[in-house]
Amino acid sequence: IDGKELVVLRGHTQTVTSICLTPNERYIVSASTDYSVRIWDLKTNQAVGDPLLHDDEVFPVAISPNGKCIASAGIDKKIYVW
Repeated sequence: IDGKELVVLRGHTQTVTSICLTPNERYIVSASTDYSVRIWDLKTNQAVGDPLLHDDEVFPVAISPNGKCIASAGIDKKIYVW
């Protein structure tokens, strides 16, 4: 880590509130106040599939230790497991 910007991932339309790296370091998952969770492929620097949608702003996001599940929660008072 030398402080140099490696890439900027663009796609959320509002504030990003949380990010999490998968155990294999291949993907980043992000949550946003735009009601979405996005999965980013760090090899292609592109979003993977369509956004995962909540009914309101999303704050925390977490990834299971095996990297197979994503959990997200938001103002909609719901926890989603994807």
